[in-house]
Amino acid sequence: MKWLLCFLPLALLIPGCSDDNKIANPTQVEQIWPLKVGNEWVGEETEFDSAGNVLRSDTTVIAVSKDTVIGSERWYIITVNGNRDPEVPILAGRSDGLWAGGPSGGLFFKYPAVVDDTILCGNQLVVVESIHDTVTVPAGTFVCYTYKWPEPSTSDRPYQLHYLSPGFGNVKSVEYHKTAGGYIYPSFCSVLISYTLR
Repeated sequence: MKWLLCFLPLALLIPGCSDDNKIANPTQVEQIWPLKVGNEWVGEETEFDSAGNVLRSDTTVIAVSKDTVIGSERWYIITVNGNRDPEVPILAGRSDGLWAGGPSGGLFFKYPAVVDDTILCGNQLVVVESIHDTVTVPAGTFVCYTYKWPEPSTSDRPYQLHYLSPGFGNVKSVEYHKTAGGYIYPSFCSVLISYTLR
């Protein structure tokens, strides 16, 4: 569940390995996160303490379960491990990126974008850090946009990084925490294990 919640303002650290040597590097595609009923992403979530010890590890299945038309626009309903969670908003791919929360919602991930593009998602700033990071996870190697979600300097969660590959969706997310002494460490990581695109 946290995999999607970190993604929406959300929220992935330990890169996985793959036997597949192909890099998923699509040309310009319509959506950063492909929304079609039946699409599914399986992610492995891991929580760490400040010393890097694993506290918890789970697998989460995110699926596009159905769609609905609001006004003249198609929105998609997401399930987490087969259940509809009221905290997970409906999603739509628009010409400027991935939107959440219905017609009056907000832009979460700008696409296409250029480095240093920023958006304000509610009260959360989102910065495009890169548009061509190569990320290897168990599902393969992908060329990704990297989105940084910084928090105020007083927060014990200074920032999150989200790696999205156009045409494939969220590949990896990492949430960082800060100790009372100021040490910043990755406290939560989610990596894509497998996916099904219709």
